[in-house]
Amino acid sequence: MYKRRLLLVLSLLVGLLLFSSVSGQENLYRVAVLPFDDGSIDDHWWGDYDIGSGVADVLVTSMLNLEPKKFRLIERDQINRVLEEQDFGATDRVNARSAAAIGKILGVQFIVIGKVTEFSNKTTGGSLSLGGKGLGLKTTTSRVVMDARMVRTDTAEIVAAVGGKGEKKQSNISIEYDWHHLDLNSEEFRATNLGIALREAAEQVAKQFGEKVLAFTPTASSKITGSVAYASDSRVILNIGANDGVKVGMVFNVLHIIEEVRDPETDEVIDEISEVVAEIKVTEVKEKSATCSIQKKLSKEFPIAVRDKAVQK
Repeated sequence: MYKRRLLLVLSLLVGLLLFSSVSGQENLYRVAVLPFDDGSIDDHWWGDYDIGSGVADVLVTSMLNLEPKKFRLIERDQINRVLEEQDFGATDRVNARSAAAIGKILGVQFIVIGKVTEFSNKTTGGSLSLGGKGLGLKTTTSRVVMDARMVRTDTAEIVAAVGGKGEKKQSNISIEYDWHHLDLNSEEFRATNLGIALREAAEQVAKQFGEKVLAFTPTASSKITGSVAYASDSRVILNIGANDGVKVGMVFNVLHIIEEVRDPETDEVIDEISEVVAEIKVTEVKEKSATCSIQKKLSKEFPIAVRDKAVQK
């Protein structure tokens, strides 16, 4: 009898933990971080690099690492695909209204836009250069400063405007990083003074966003949206999956976009004319995709096609 009761109590505890984990995941704020504007890159930088996207990636990691967890982030590949499809340039991305429009397409509650205002790596002291690298006694002072704004996608309201600053100064004998190839996601870069300063600035921004966003209640019932990546007579595969909150059994409407409505002054996409062409149900979920069966075909004029929009019912 005692063992039976103990097993029952343990089962209840496991169930509560699982329920808490799932509920917490559903109630996280859904956020997309757009590539930052490269605002103040020093003249001495050279080579092939993308500071704005690299800074955004570091900020995504910092937001994911907050404890307790508050955010669920959209992957960069999905963001880049939308930016390319909608033809949003760098100027559009830093505009709150345009950013909100991008966020609606991505199906997020908030979108983060920002600017790197300082990204400097200044060294004093002697060093011997050899093939892009050097060895010598030096003092390095690295600084990263960024400004970031969080925008509500439903109203285009800026709900938080914050800043982050990181600085690292070090005097030692060390091997220099090869700045010809500035990969902000590499382990080698993260170990540099500049990498440490960047993480410090990003963590400050993430912490402030985590505090500011508490004024808003996450809407777990908000509809998940995606696009059709594959379509046949009996099966549809969406470009969203477990990472986006999709679960087996969910039902989506498939919408064919007939025409985009653009602002006559800015040429920004402000609305769209669409028609529901089918109802589909999720039968299998992977990290980045969801396979669906076709429940109903609702249009004789438009078949289900790649790039059609899928909206949770």
